[in-house]
Amino acid sequence: MAEFNIPQELIDQLATEEVQALLDGLSDENMRSNPAFLAKVRQFLKDNNFNTTIETNGVKKIQRDTSNIPQFMDLVKDS
Repeated sequence: MAEFNIPQELIDQLATEEVQALLDGLSDENMRSNPAFLAKVRQFLKDNNFNTTIETNGVKKIQRDTSNIPQFMDLVKDS
């Protein structure tokens, strides 16, 4: 495998832009409900050892919202 000598500043810039793209997607209502996008967010968090717990700010609200999941067949009928 070839080794590349990439400057740390460039790596930092790429990482920052990746995080910003994820944050932009999370602030977009359509992206936030896209399972493929959410899978990428979860993979990013996993790859970078970010953990969320019940004490994480906002997680309790997310748990409350899960009781409001629409029925799949109702979504199919509406389209």
